[in-house]
Amino acid sequence: MARERIAKTGMAPGGYPVWTDREMALLAVIFPDYQRAVAVLERRTYAAVKGRARAMGLTTTRHLWTGAEVSRLRKLFPTADKETLLAAFPGVELGQIKAKARETGIHRQRRPFKSTGIPPIDQIRARAFKLNISMVDLDDMAKTKTYFQRCGWIGRPKPNYRAIGRAAEALDGLVAVRWSEGN
Repeated sequence: MARERIAKTGMAPGGYPVWTDREMALLAVIFPDYQRAVAVLERRTYAAVKGRARAMGLTTTRHLWTGAEVSRLRKLFPTADKETLLAAFPGVELGQIKAKARETGIHRQRRPFKSTGIPPIDQIRARAFKLNISMVDLDDMAKTKTYFQRCGWIGRPKPNYRAIGRAAEALDGLVAVRWSEGN
């Protein structure tokens, strides 16, 4: 009975016009631009356009996180790779996973500094990583301006041994000399 009345009058019970196939096709073409859709679909309000876009499946749905999912995220997020995270949370995009981690204060595990191929610098960087000291802080502690934070050894024939000595001292270490056995 109600459906017959709606079909006959073209009005929903609330007094709003029923969406036509033409209007829905236009909305699908115009979709992301809600302002333009409201201008083209004169009978529709902004809220009506947004609601119909959601009903048509044009918008992305918001994932509601359960306590179990957040717990799983706490265990996996610090070390898991992208594929593992996406497999653990089917139907959830990587951006949504990262946003939830940010919201709940979950951080990725720090990666150690890359090897430079210069043993004393590698040892200083490994020690700074172990002590959770950034290269900016190391430069500040060793008073080496920006030598470590800007990789001052790159493009130079030899590293700055004075900066290495200061950094070793700042990290409570010693600089030792080893002689080759052949001489």
